[in-house]
Amino acid sequence: MKWRLAKRLLLVGIALVLLFQMTFLLYFRDFYGEAEKAFFVPGLSEKFVPQGMAAWGGGFFISGYMADTNAARLYRVVPGGEAREIRLCREDGETLFSHAGGVTVGRRFAYLSGGGRCYAFSTEEMMDPKRKTAIAVGSFSTGNRASFCCLWGEYLLVGEYAYGTRYPTAASHHIVTPAGDQNTALVMAFHVDDDAELGVREKPFMVWSIPERVQGMAITSDGRVALSASSALGASQIYLYDAERALGGGRGIFWAEGTPVALYYLDSDDCTGILHMPPKAEETVFTGGRLYVLFESASRRFQYGRLVGGDYVYKLSLPPKGNQG
Repeated sequence: MKWRLAKRLLLVGIALVLLFQMTFLLYFRDFYGEAEKAFFVPGLSEKFVPQGMAAWGGGFFISGYMADTNAARLYRVVPGGEAREIRLCREDGETLFSHAGGVTVGRRFAYLSGGGRCYAFSTEEMMDPKRKTAIAVGSFSTGNRASFCCLWGEYLLVGEYAYGTRYPTAASHHIVTPAGDQNTALVMAFHVDDDAELGVREKPFMVWSIPERVQGMAITSDGRVALSASSALGASQIYLYDAERALGGGRGIFWAEGTPVALYYLDSDDCTGILHMPPKAEETVFTGGRLYVLFESASRRFQYGRLVGGDYVYKLSLPPKGNQG
């Protein structure tokens, strides 16, 4: 009798899983129909929670943290090849405990953002296939929560995640934009400077006001800013903005530690399109004419992503500029 009941419960469980899978894939059919699997996300079976992503040297770096210890972790991924694990340490050689929300790589330094700081590592050491540990050269305070980062020309951009009272930001970061939007997060732009100790000047040159829920940022080759946004189990979005229009329009002043810097806005006036995606989107990277999107839904924290392809990085083509939906 007990065996029959257990069998029935198992069949009901399998049916519910299949129903969830089919419903999920159907609901997000536009994304799955247009996006292509790029490569498998490493470390998921080892409690790794992926957060940031950067393209460099024909491959990618994936940053994140270990769900059981909060230790920062990095993987070097070459599509079609094996992933290399890199354990991250502070300047003193001790384990770096950080959300490791963003990573970006430049000629001299790779930058990792998390916990209000930006850590600089030697790019040469990161690229060394024999290295399994990287020690930070130094770090600096960013003036925000430092949730994600990317390099754009002569700027290192470090942004923060905001989501209501659960993930609050400083009151001074809550700004009403010219379009009337209630933005609650900031991106700090630091000048790249080869003469600086960590490759950038550690005081922001300008600031961008952005909406809440932003997990990652990329700049496309045709001058669009792509912000990936997600929260809880709701659908994710990619918000596309006209960078030239946003930076060429009205601006204000933001006081960064007593110093006035130019303040720009990414708001609904400059938003040229919205792409809808499955939940738990994290960092996005633009390279080779395609937009790559990372998800955390297949990590051990959430698990369900393994049923719907969340254990892959996806790449997709963006609609032509001026023709977004």
